Amino acid sequence: MRLNALMTLLERATLFSDLTVKSIPAETGSGSPHENPAKRVDPSRVLELAFGHQTADRDLVERVRAAQISGVLRMTPFAVIANAVAGLATVFALAGSVAAPVLAVWALAIGYLMMRGARAWWIALRNPIRSASKRAMQRAVQHATILSALWALVPLAAFGLAEKQPALLVACLMTGMICAGGFALSTLPKAALYWVAILTLGSLLALFLQPEPQVWPMVALLFTYSAIVALCSVSTGWLFVAHFVGEFEVGKRGELISLLLNEFQETASDWLWETDQSGFFKRISKRFLQVSGRHSNELQAQRIGDLARSVKTHEAQRAALALDKAMAAKEGFRDVVIEVDVDGDQRYWSVSGRPFFNDQGRFCGYRGVGSDVTDSTRSAALVAHLAVHDSLTGVGNRSWFLQRLHEHLARRTDGDGKHTALMLIDLDNFKVVNDTCGQPAGDRLLRYVAERFKAVGGGRAELARFGGDEFAVLADFAKPGQAQLFAERLIEVAQEPFELQCRSFSLSATVGFALSPDHGQTVDDLLRNADIALYEAKRIDRGGALSYKPHMEREVRSRREIENDLRLALAEEALRLEFQPIIDARTGEVVSSEVLVRWYHPVRGEIPPSQFVPIAEEAGLMLSLGSWVLKRACETAARYPDLKSVAVNLSPMQFMSANLPELVRNALMETGFDAGRLVLEVTESVLIRDADAARDMLTSLRDLGVRIALDDFGTGYSSLSYLRQYRFDKIKIDKCFVDEIGITSDGLAIIAAVIALAHNLGLEVTAEGVEKKFQAEALRTLGCDSLQGFYFGRPQPEPVMTVDPKLIEAISRTPPVKLAGFGS
Repeated sequence: MRLNALMTLLERATLFSDLTVKSIPAETGSGSPHENPAKRVDPSRVLELAFGHQTADRDLVERVRAAQISGVLRMTPFAVIANAVAGLATVFALAGSVAAPVLAVWALAIGYLMMRGARAWWIALRNPIRSASKRAMQRAVQHATILSALWALVPLAAFGLAEKQPALLVACLMTGMICAGGFALSTLPKAALYWVAILTLGSLLALFLQPEPQVWPMVALLFTYSAIVALCSVSTGWLFVAHFVGEFEVGKRGELISLLLNEFQETASDWLWETDQSGFFKRISKRFLQVSGRHSNELQAQRIGDLARSVKTHEAQRAALALDKAMAAKEGFRDVVIEVDVDGDQRYWSVSGRPFFNDQGRFCGYRGVGSDVTDSTRSAALVAHLAVHDSLTGVGNRSWFLQRLHEHLARRTDGDGKHTALMLIDLDNFKVVNDTCGQPAGDRLLRYVAERFKAVGGGRAELARFGGDEFAVLADFAKPGQAQLFAERLIEVAQEPFELQCRSFSLSATVGFALSPDHGQTVDDLLRNADIALYEAKRIDRGGALSYKPHMEREVRSRREIENDLRLALAEEALRLEFQPIIDARTGEVVSSEVLVRWYHPVRGEIPPSQFVPIAEEAGLMLSLGSWVLKRACETAARYPDLKSVAVNLSPMQFMSANLPELVRNALMETGFDAGRLVLEVTESVLIRDADAARDMLTSLRDLGVRIALDDFGTGYSSLSYLRQYRFDKIKIDKCFVDEIGITSDGLAIIAAVIALAHNLGLEVTAEGVEKKFQAEALRTLGCDSLQGFYFGRPQPEPVMTVDPKLIEAISRTPPVKLAGFGS
């Protein structure tokens, strides 16, 4: 805005420098920008000024009076000559008719007044009058009044005293005096009116001294001519003062503009520039030299277009071309941003300029204003960059990527044989880095990943970060197999170790991609299908690359339908619980029951937990489902006081929920179930995510009085370290080890070691998946505390308190079985 204001100031300065008396710019109002100053002043105010009244500031009034008096004095030499000639003619005409002494006195009086006028003219010639007081103006009016009175005596003497009446001479003399004096005194309207009025009055009296009948026509003519002269004198005086006032205002405005321009040149950060008609710089200011980093001689040999071309970029050349075009057409321009090399630094200037012409309309060059807008331009460029780029990694963001994809598809031509691939990349275990080393380390890792992905692309692929740990790639391939290889290469570079400050990390990346035109020809289709491929890749084989296949969409649609039905089933409590008995391996007594959730779909039939539980986790329904299972399990088990305990599985998502202890407490309070009879089973996967959070959660749950069991023991990582770090009441041996009994000795050896370890730590051991008699007998022989599996009974809607006694009797009376690879 400041540059615009300075440009306006420069335009006014240019106009002022080119002013003629009748061509100046209008400051306000709706008039033409090139109108006479007199047309923009108040007529009545000017008329009062012309007659010497104080209608403006004192300085202006005194200057107007001085100009009026100077205007009269400029005519003084001519007036002296005219009065001398007229005086001699009058003396010659009246000699002999009027007494000589009277003529002598009259002639001396005229001469005296002429001498005073000549003296005043001479003084003003040497010392021009700058201001005049009201008294000086009054003296000038008095001088004209006395002189007019002396000349008014001439017709009276001629017609009243003279014996011979020189009528023609006197008529010519009076007519000339009235006209000449009125116009000579027109810059002083008051003096002119007095002059005309006195001479007219003297002439009228002289006419009435004549008894001739033609006197009345002469009186009428005298009045008419005198009125015309008087009006013309007043009009001329008004125009004179009006023009002076206009010039005075223009002068004040010019002084103000000059002052502002000087101050601007000395103190402002912007600068003025000027060229000659050939476009070369001239009148170079110190500020311009400073910002340009060049010498005066160097600048004078350059045009502004030369500066605009000192940076060899496409944008710089385009701005220079626009500048040259405007100047070649001699048109004004405003806020054109050019790039200029200043001592090796690329700077941005905003320049405005307008052509100026002389009085003959000849083009003289350009005048303009320049401003260094480097900071604001770079800030705007940064904002524009951030609008389409990821601020953390520097690659494109989602909106930019989708726009590029849209443009890419729009440029594609059918039959070119190319396949446009849209790849979505997800870093599988990135959260571990944030949890282990903190957010700054995670940010650095994302930057490293982006650099590796860009290196793989090698300029032929476009990369963007969609958010979090998800990236996207856009590239063209001649064959679909090349896209698969490219995706696998992305996975490989992600798996290479990253050296962070805290430790070394290896990531796993999963890629899903879709190809155009095979998998869609629009942005929405490709994005949806690539997302489906990524979803399937993460579900089936994390750390791999998977291309979209049509059947995936059907599977995803089916999963979405199951998700919607599951929401409805939860809302209507259409799920049901079943209880699988857990028996004491020594006595055969039912000591506990594990709660299993079942869903019978009215259309799909029985949907196993292995299918709908992962869907519930993905859809964010696991917390609601887990809360419902926990409450219903406690409510049902409370009706069986002889049942020692009931076991409820906790999903990883449910275990990491901060309000889990509150949910358990509410379920126990609402159902009245004893906390000591509730066993919560957790898997090793929940412990690997966040060790500290897991320890705090287990402590909070144990404080409620419930017992904790480690489920699927031996299938995860560092199981022995978990037994040392966390307090458990029970461990459950996974079914995979039980299945190996009777097949290999390894499984049985592991079970024996686990049982021995657990007993040494004071932990109870339960074996899952017991389906054969010899499995139960072997586990019993090894000292396993409790057994669970289909051998003892399938899950039931209500907890069972006893199992078939024949089964218990068979394993308790049958001697231990000789197992393959294991001594009896």
